[in-house]
Amino acid sequence: MRITEQRVRTTGIACGAAAASALLAMAGATQSGAISTAIVIGGIGTPTLHDVVMSQLLGGALQDYDQRVSVNWPAEARPYTGADDMTLGQSIEIGRATLDAQIDDAIAQLGRDADGNPLDGEMVTVVGLSAGSLVVTETLRAWQTDAEDDPAADDINFVVVADSSRQEIIDDTEEYNEEYDYTYRQPPETVYDTVEITGEYDGMADFPDRLSFTAIQNALLGSTLVHVPMMFSDISQVPKENTTVTENSLGGNTVRYLVPTEPLPLVQANPSLAPREAELRATIDRAYSRNDPANVAARLAGPDVPDSIRDIVTPDGDEVEDADLATTAAPQEDAEADATTKADHEAPSSLSERLSDAAHVEEGKKAEEAEEQPATSTPVLESTESDASEAEVSSGLKSTDSTS
Repeated sequence: MRITEQRVRTTGIACGAAAASALLAMAGATQSGAISTAIVIGGIGTPTLHDVVMSQLLGGALQDYDQRVSVNWPAEARPYTGADDMTLGQSIEIGRATLDAQIDDAIAQLGRDADGNPLDGEMVTVVGLSAGSLVVTETLRAWQTDAEDDPAADDINFVVVADSSRQEIIDDTEEYNEEYDYTYRQPPETVYDTVEITGEYDGMADFPDRLSFTAIQNALLGSTLVHVPMMFSDISQVPKENTTVTENSLGGNTVRYLVPTEPLPLVQANPSLAPREAELRATIDRAYSRNDPANVAARLAGPDVPDSIRDIVTPDGDEVEDADLATTAAPQEDAEADATTKADHEAPSSLSERLSDAAHVEEGKKAEEAEEQPATSTPVLESTESDASEAEVSSGLKSTDSTS
C-alpha cells in the first residue's frame, strides 16, 4: 500500500483539528498539489488503457496512487498487426520518447521536503504490460548512457508484467530480428528497483527452457489463458518459493514474482485431463530449470521481499474497489487478440487456433517419427514423457479443437 498526499489530507480532516494542524505544517514543506503517479503502458494492440482497467491491475494495487496515467504509443508490430503498421522496434522507440516525457511530468509533481527528498515514500511507479514492458526495458537501457539527466533512484521504480525478454530462454546472445526490427537481449543493470511479474506457464513470457512437447503445448495454451488474466492477480498471494530477490552491483534491487497458475492451461482447455493433472504438472515442471531442487531451495533460503518494494505491488485490502475482472480484462484481451491473426510472441491468437497449432505440431512430429522408426517400434516423443500421457493430452487437444 502506498500512502499518498491525497490520502493524508483526507485522514487529517477526519481526525479533527489536531491532525489538520499537523497536515498544514506538512503542507508548508511540500509543493502545492503534490501527486503520486502510476504510469502504465499496455501491450500490442492496446495503444492506450482506460482507467477502469488500470485501477484493477495487480489486484487493485494501483488504486493507492493519486493518479494513473496511460502511455499512448503505437502498439503495432508489422506484419502481425497489419502490413502497413509500424514494426515492433519503431513502436518501441515512439513509446520510449512518450514514456520519458510522462516520467518527467510525474516526477515534477512529487511532494518533497526541505532537502528535496520525496515525502512519505512518494514515488513514481512505471508499469509495463506485455510488449509495453519492452518499452520500459529499453527506456532503462537508454538511461545507462545519459546518467546526468536520469531520475534519482528514490524518485521512481519499475514494474514489468509478462515481459517476454526476461525469461530463462533469453541468453547473452544479442541477435537482431529483422521481422520484429528489434533485438532481444537481457535487461540492463540499473540503480532502480524493478519488479518482474510473470504468469506461470504463460507461453509469451514463461516458455520452457528445456525441450518437452507437453510443456510446449501447455505454454501455447498459457499464452491465451494466462497472459492477460495474470495481470490482474493479487501479488501479495504469491508464495515465497515463487519469489527471488537480487541486488546488482549498482545497488538496484530486482524482485521476481511467479504467479501460480491453477489448474494447468492444458486442463483449463480440456477438463477431461483433470484426473491426470498431477502427472502432467510433474512432466511440465521438469521442463523449467527453476523447479530443480537446488533452485527451489535457494529461493526458500533467500531474502524476503523488502517492504518498500512489496508495497509497490500490494493492494490496500481495506480500500480496493472491486470490479468484475472478466469484464475488466475483456478490453485488453480483445485488443491483443484482434491485433493479429497469426501466432506470434506479442499478440495472442484465438484459443481454437492455438489448440489447432498444438495438434498439428503433434501430428507432424509423430508422422516424422513414424517414417524414421522401424515398423515394429513404438514412436517415442521424449524419454521423459510417457506414451500414455502424450496420447491423452493429444486426444484431449483434438477433442477441444473440434468444438472450438
